[in-house]
Amino acid sequence: MQTVNDNLWLFQVSRKNKYYHMKRYLKISLLICGLALVVSQLKAQDERYDACYFSLIKEYTLNPDGSMDYRFAKEQKLISSRAFQSLYGETFILLNPGVQKLKINELYTIMADGKKVGSPANALNEVLPSAAANAPAYNKMREMVITHTGLERSATIHLDYTIHTDKGIFPALMGNELLAETEPVKSLVIRVRIPAGQNLNYKIINGNFQPEKSKDGALQIFTWKIDDLPAMAYEESQQGINELYPRLVFSTSDRVDSVYAFLTGQPAFRFVADEGMKSAVNSWIADKKDKFEKVLKVQEKIVNDLRLYPISLKAALYQCRTPEQTWSGNGGTAVEKAALFVALLKSAGIEANVVAITRTAFDEKNIVTLAGIEDFAVKVDFRDKGTWYFSVTQVNPANLKFTLPGRNFITLNPGGKHEITRTETAKYIVKVIGNLMVSSDPKLTGEVSVYLEGAIYPNAGLSRDKNRMKNSLTGNLIGSDTANLKVSTLNQDNGFQTYIVQSDKPFRKDTGYFYFTLPVISSGIDGWGIKTLSQKRETPYEIPSMADETYAFTITLPTALTCFTPAKTMTISNKAGKFTWEVKTEKGKLTIRRQLQFSERVFPPADYPDFKILMDWWNNPWYRQLIFWAEK
Repeated sequence: MQTVNDNLWLFQVSRKNKYYHMKRYLKISLLICGLALVVSQLKAQDERYDACYFSLIKEYTLNPDGSMDYRFAKEQKLISSRAFQSLYGETFILLNPGVQKLKINELYTIMADGKKVGSPANALNEVLPSAAANAPAYNKMREMVITHTGLERSATIHLDYTIHTDKGIFPALMGNELLAETEPVKSLVIRVRIPAGQNLNYKIINGNFQPEKSKDGALQIFTWKIDDLPAMAYEESQQGINELYPRLVFSTSDRVDSVYAFLTGQPAFRFVADEGMKSAVNSWIADKKDKFEKVLKVQEKIVNDLRLYPISLKAALYQCRTPEQTWSGNGGTAVEKAALFVALLKSAGIEANVVAITRTAFDEKNIVTLAGIEDFAVKVDFRDKGTWYFSVTQVNPANLKFTLPGRNFITLNPGGKHEITRTETAKYIVKVIGNLMVSSDPKLTGEVSVYLEGAIYPNAGLSRDKNRMKNSLTGNLIGSDTANLKVSTLNQDNGFQTYIVQSDKPFRKDTGYFYFTLPVISSGIDGWGIKTLSQKRETPYEIPSMADETYAFTITLPTALTCFTPAKTMTISNKAGKFTWEVKTEKGKLTIRRQLQFSERVFPPADYPDFKILMDWWNNPWYRQLIFWAEK
């Protein structure tokens, strides 16, 4: 029989239990609401994009027999109509059928209502890659075009395939894998399998993701698992080739000479030239006495007369044809054109080397890979000009070491050490000074001097075109007559020229006003094409060079012409650099000074607003022209 005290105790316990359960239910409810909010936010974030990856898997396997496998698998949800109409309706897989075999493991689509749609036989079509269309030597390459079916908004593509590569095709299992996509990734897995007893040299750049290590029979496995990767920013002028995003660099070799010998040990690097090639080179340079001009002439022929096959080194399986084959085929890949360039120079008695170009940001001493090579060039040493690097895809007016910042130039020496040179920080100086006089007509006469230094100085360009500096000045103030050149001092790293100015129509007339657009160097800041900038920035903004451009003019006006542009002295100085605008009248003469100077080449998001301020002032039309008023 229960007593009063017992009932009181039971009441207190019941109240406590009720309070406990209510508190527990409240926590659970808050947790559920919180999760729902997170899911809602994630969904809302995904809606900003055309698609998202539920799962993305990339596997590299070095088999015990030396062959290799690459597996790619994805589960990709399509969010917008653009996703399946323009972006992800097809998948393209490049391979070389002679040594590579493609296996489709899974291929289907889950539609928005949950219906599974398989792919018919005609959804897989093997075609010639567009890059090899005009490259007969590479017509054996194939591209598997997979057309995904059952696509609509909220459909999910499931694709899983493996490419098997025969042994001996690659010098090592190596990769340079970007750990980011243009769409969000919920789950990214990078897996590398190598035989037990071998070493894997690896590093995560711009990240701190550690691999899980395991074993599967005779293979040791390294697995990187990364969840909720944000999409790469849709912003122009980002630093380098996605340099700031996480990246996995790996290789089973740490021997530089061994890996690069795989390339330099090929017959192409014997640089043999037949009699026809030697005869052609001799005819090209017959009238050239200077070594530099001889090299420039050969470069023109390589760039302009031989087709460039846009096939990457990796797609070509790190193979290249001989200079004789490139010559007879009248075209080649970048490395083949570089080898031909060197062969022709050597046949003319000029020593040269093929240079591989990589990104310094991805360089790791103990991780040797050919996967990071992005281009090739040719290196020539001159007694008076020092070391020059010549492009095989364009006729570069300036030394590449001044215009390609953030790169490694790897000199490929067959049978020897491979030298690595880092490019210099790209920077230049422009100074344009004019002493002008306006007649009552009105016409413009006087003198203008141009000084160029650094990356903008077209040393090689001037050897090809003596008028290059003059023609780079806008406004048509200088005639075509060579007598207009008064002074010319051209050094190795800078040049100075003075020209006579004579322009019959220097102004644009509108009613009683005359507008004079101040001339600029077209290859300078204006040549970058930066006109409109967004208000905010998520990633650093990169410009081609640290620039310092100054334009100073003194103008004598007739009494009938008055400067309507107000006198003003203004300097905007911030973390990004400095902009100056000055207009004043002194001793009856009008003086104008306009300058833009950058203190950095890459502007982090914190400094981007300062960069935008300077560029906005520079692009402001009121600070690019003078307005005059004609008195009646």
